[in-house]
Amino acid sequence: MRTLALALVLLVLPLASVHAQSASEQALARDQFREGVRAAQEQRWPDAVDAFQRSLELAPRVMTMMNLAGALAQVGRLVESSEAYRMFISEAQSGAAARVRGEAEAQLHTLEGRIPHVRLQIQNRLDSDTVTLDEYQLSAAAMGSALPVDPGDHTLTISRDGHEPRSVTFTAQEGVESEIVLEAWPDLEATEHTDDNPLEQPLPPPVENHTIFDEPAFWIVGSVILAGLIAGGIAIGVTTQSAPPPFFGNLSPHQVPVE
Repeated sequence: MRTLALALVLLVLPLASVHAQSASEQALARDQFREGVRAAQEQRWPDAVDAFQRSLELAPRVMTMMNLAGALAQVGRLVESSEAYRMFISEAQSGAAARVRGEAEAQLHTLEGRIPHVRLQIQNRLDSDTVTLDEYQLSAAAMGSALPVDPGDHTLTISRDGHEPRSVTFTAQEGVESEIVLEAWPDLEATEHTDDNPLEQPLPPPVENHTIFDEPAFWIVGSVILAGLIAGGIAIGVTTQSAPPPFFGNLSPHQVPVE
């Protein structure tokens, strides 16, 4: 599986870093360049792309990059085309390249208005998940940002160990920014973290509302005390009836007025 950056490795390498080449490689690079020009004139754009790419790998030349950028745009690979134009503009400092630099800048400006952008939103994504857009693996930094893509159909896929990959297919329209949402196993978090979920914990047994009147000991002791009070009351009543009261009237001895 390739990453998105690897698809543009050739485009981001400085054109001046030419390795030592044999005469045979230089001749082959020239032949491939001519084949690319011929294919472009006949509007065989996929063949032109292949030929210019082979020529550029054999001998990185700034004008080859310019031709490759135009061929990539013709086959709908707008993102790679824009990167190729940027590389050409940065290297076109003199000679024939400098004379067509303005044309390249105009082509790049037109391309930027045509490139679609998508904001990828993946719900319940884990750091260990693998996210791919078509055959390219995406980094976490690409999530939620306006990612440039080529016009046409694309497939966003998320993969996780022990699960079947989940995918969503969408169509990117030229010059349109859209949002793509993919839900990744929404029930997995609940099953993995049951112990941490308060809703999954068993409820405690109901607490009965006991009072002192519900205790048997209360009634036993109360009965004994009540029986004692009744017996004491009877004894006092008998004693009172057998002995005459010490005083008569409504006043106690210390309340008798002194004359």
